[in-house]
Amino acid sequence: MKRRLLVAVVAVVAAIAVILSMLITRGEQQPNIASHEATFDGIAADIRTDSITEILVEFGDVSYSTIAAKRIRLRNTSDLPLTLVDYKATCRCTWIDLPHGAIAPNEWAEAELIFDSRGEYGTVGNYIEVITSDDRCRIGIWMSADII
Repeated sequence: MKRRLLVAVVAVVAAIAVILSMLITRGEQQPNIASHEATFDGIAADIRTDSITEILVEFGDVSYSTIAAKRIRLRNTSDLPLTLVDYKATCRCTWIDLPHGAIAPNEWAEAELIFDSRGEYGTVGNYIEVITSDDRCRIGIWMSADII
């Protein structure tokens, strides 16, 4: 009887240790996520050096003759400071306000994608290529909107 009780106590203590370990690990990871997402209402993406960073921005229904905007938060995952230098868009109805200055490694910066629906009809899709200070870091932004 004592042996069974001892095994049960050890099992309960082990289970509590596992649960506490999971909670502590979860707590360590949570602040990083919360620090940029809890107060951010937009799209977040990592700027990569090994492939093109592709971002899809869906504006959904946009009333004719209005200007819509979406915020994009970008994190520099490269090992060097990175500047978003310029952009090329497939339509003059879509542009992006880029952050000024360099983004330090592992830091976040915000941009704003803007779409002007004046003169547009139906479903609209455009592409923006963001040019960076590092040729390894390429950013492509696909946007879509339904003009109503």
